[in-house]
Amino acid sequence: MKPKIKISLFHLSSSGSNNYHLFHNTPEYLLEKYDIELLTKHQVLYNSSIDQSDVYITTHGEYVSVYDKINIDLWHGFPLKGMAKMDKNETVPDESIQNHWSKVDMIMSYSTMYNTAMNACNGANIAKYRITGVPRNDALLSSKSKDELKKLFPDISKTDQVIFFMPTFRKSIINPNKVEGSKNSENLLGILEYNRDQLQSFLKANNLKLILKLHPFEEEYFQNELADIRSEQILTLNDQDLAHYNLDLYNVLGAGDMLITDYSSVYIDYLLLNRPIIFTPVDLEEYKENRGLLFEPYDFWTPGPKVYTQPDLQNAIERYIVDKDYYGEERNTLLNLFHFYKDDQSSNRIWTEIDRYIEENLEIIHSRRAHMREHKELQSKIKQTIQQMIENGYLAQANEAIQQYLVDNPADPDIFAMNGMLHLMNGDSAEAIQSFLRGHQHFPWDEDLLYNLGYVYESIGDIELAHSYYQQSLDQSRKPELNKIINEKLKTFNTLR
Repeated sequence: MKPKIKISLFHLSSSGSNNYHLFHNTPEYLLEKYDIELLTKHQVLYNSSIDQSDVYITTHGEYVSVYDKINIDLWHGFPLKGMAKMDKNETVPDESIQNHWSKVDMIMSYSTMYNTAMNACNGANIAKYRITGVPRNDALLSSKSKDELKKLFPDISKTDQVIFFMPTFRKSIINPNKVEGSKNSENLLGILEYNRDQLQSFLKANNLKLILKLHPFEEEYFQNELADIRSEQILTLNDQDLAHYNLDLYNVLGAGDMLITDYSSVYIDYLLLNRPIIFTPVDLEEYKENRGLLFEPYDFWTPGPKVYTQPDLQNAIERYIVDKDYYGEERNTLLNLFHFYKDDQSSNRIWTEIDRYIEENLEIIHSRRAHMREHKELQSKIKQTIQQMIENGYLAQANEAIQQYLVDNPADPDIFAMNGMLHLMNGDSAEAIQSFLRGHQHFPWDEDLLYNLGYVYESIGDIELAHSYYQQSLDQSRKPELNKIINEKLKTFNTLR
């Protein structure tokens, strides 16, 4: 009997993860039919068997295997800002972007409008799109949102109205010098004429709770500012809080009576609730110049008042308190442009598409499994030969074989280890360390690379680093013999300390 088809979903954050919601909405019959797992970013990095999956479901265009897999992308929001081919400051060539997306088999979509915007950015084959809606919006439409929010903020009362403030992501974690706007960083709301005490009084007088949620990549960067702004009426929410209660942002976003944002596409999802939205485009012209917007004019595509100062913000909130239908017609127009489906069944539609695609491609999946198995067996034989060369002292031949191997296999933990040992046997400890470190960066779960780093540092007398790497190797290792060796070394080190 052939093993079940294995499906891996990659879950990178708790801020609107489509994969988190897709996984938790998996139909029972598919849980029995397939081997389905949800992996965090950390679990992917430290997963030595990730190649064993047959299907990858991703949200950020990631592809983590050198082998061919079925690759299904849900993305992480409606493309509103210029990205990839449509980002004015993108340095990756268009051809590379298009080649990357050519490896994706299916892309789940909101609507034909989404297909057009997304495809302008990635250049994928338009036939790969499936209009299904996205899983996180199933949670957004859930009736449980207020109960889930109470887990995070027990002091919110039934009489309080909740406002979510969610600014867009400004700094690039890949390129820290890439800043896409000049929003006022002296306060996290970014508005002019900001006065925390006055805002606090205004919120309290109107029974309002303002929940500030930054992009997960910015939460650590603004820790001090978040602490300064926090008060009885101004609450802060982060990924760590959500993960603690096994929640995602979209489990609680539906509890919001109002949304404030600038260029974040979260408002496109929020349209499904037909609730008030306020926009704070304080650096619009610079943002358009640096990053670019896919939809212009900005005023048409953003169905709500645009505010730039705290008095403007308070006036807009007061208007919505007495008139929930303010901008209602504009919201409805854009709802129908952005969303084909407006229900909470997106996950079911996506699983139906995935199941159908797998059934139609079973022969290809099993062929890929066989090819990967044969390839790994061949790799193993070659590496055994190289190891024998090293052990027999044929170092020049071993080095030549390693370089030839790397032409077709640029990342292999065993080869990084052998290359490092080759340098060590040639008396070059520094190059040995560099080889082991490069391997460790690619394969942080590999206990042998960690052990080798410990061994080299021990050989050059750096006991502290040797102890650290031996301990890390022990933490990762599932090899009894290696564990025994490391424990003996650690015991010796401890007597020297």
